[in-house]
Amino acid sequence: MRSVRTLMASAAAAVLATIPMAGPAAQAATGERAGPRPVAGGSDQPVAPVDLGFAPDLPYHSATAINDRGVIVGTASGGSYDLHGFRWAAGRSAALPDDAPGPSEINNDDQIAGFVPHRDRLNTGFVLGAGRGTVDTGFPVGGQNERGEVVGALPGPDGNRRAVRWWRGQTIDLGAPPATSSDGVAISDGGQIAVRVSDADGNHARVARWAGGRLDALPTLPGGGAAWATDINNRGDIVGWADTATGSRHAVVWLGRRLIDLGAALPDRTSEATAVNDAGQVVGQTSDAGGQPGHGVRWDLGRPRDLGTLGGTTSVPIAINDRGDVIGDSTTADGHRYGFRWCDGRMTGLGDLGGGESHAAAINDRGQVVGAAQLPGGRTRAVLWQ
Repeated sequence: MRSVRTLMASAAAAVLATIPMAGPAAQAATGERAGPRPVAGGSDQPVAPVDLGFAPDLPYHSATAINDRGVIVGTASGGSYDLHGFRWAAGRSAALPDDAPGPSEINNDDQIAGFVPHRDRLNTGFVLGAGRGTVDTGFPVGGQNERGEVVGALPGPDGNRRAVRWWRGQTIDLGAPPATSSDGVAISDGGQIAVRVSDADGNHARVARWAGGRLDALPTLPGGGAAWATDINNRGDIVGWADTATGSRHAVVWLGRRLIDLGAALPDRTSEATAVNDAGQVVGQTSDAGGQPGHGVRWDLGRPRDLGTLGGTTSVPIAINDRGDVIGDSTTADGHRYGFRWCDGRMTGLGDLGGGESHAAAINDRGQVVGAAQLPGGRTRAVLWQ
């Protein structure tokens, strides 16, 4: 399980990209600025953001991860390759070293991991330990656990990607069947790893679990095709999605080698699971038969619960903590997009900084949320919602 759950699931990212973004231009056209709208049982007031205050001269900021001690990491950017990492703690922000520009993970021992963008070659990654300096992992980090192990993928001798684990300066190849590629997606605190496996062209994806030095291929739905992993918890439960025999996509969870079809409880909808906590609660998103994104869902013991929206048509859960609190983004009745926190059946909007939009990126087990909030004019700031 990732100690800090960030927006790592590409399935969630793809759905978020389809949510309308009604920014300053739309506000000018309507003459008003929309705020997060409550849903039935929700809060009447959005949560106000705290600006983390790093590098105010740069236009685009986002907090990307937070640990259970409330220490935050994030990035400030002037462009695609102009990234500057920062760490925030006890009300103060400080720049990370230049070789740690894209932090995406922080554990409770303050180990930070992430990626390094390059214009002329594949992106690489880093691990930055307290008092130990920055280590180049050679690959963008896909997940990190409390022991400081990180996972991702490196090109193998045949040119295909190979899932790898880095720990204490040593990188090991997790393996892949012949003529396939593999990618380490997430890692539990006990060292079990969720692995995606696909053919050399990136098609026909499957899911495997690495544990005890062995890569074990996991089953797919009967008569189905591809499967995809997005997260793993400390029990070794892996979540993601799998295709059915009819070509529909269903959220699934692998308990050991047993595959549970979570999407079967949602007829006439497709679904994808994006995150799981240590209690086995799963969150994900749904779409209608035409592919239009719908409401987020939390599954408890296989039973789905609709999370609702902030007044619009869409909500996309991104992460869940061990208390069962869910975060993500949702549309409002006016088509704006705001981050939300869902807790005890209530969805609360996460406020902006006057620009009409916000985005939730990560939550810790205390319920603190980090992400980005928009200023008037379209710039964004890294923020904390308490």
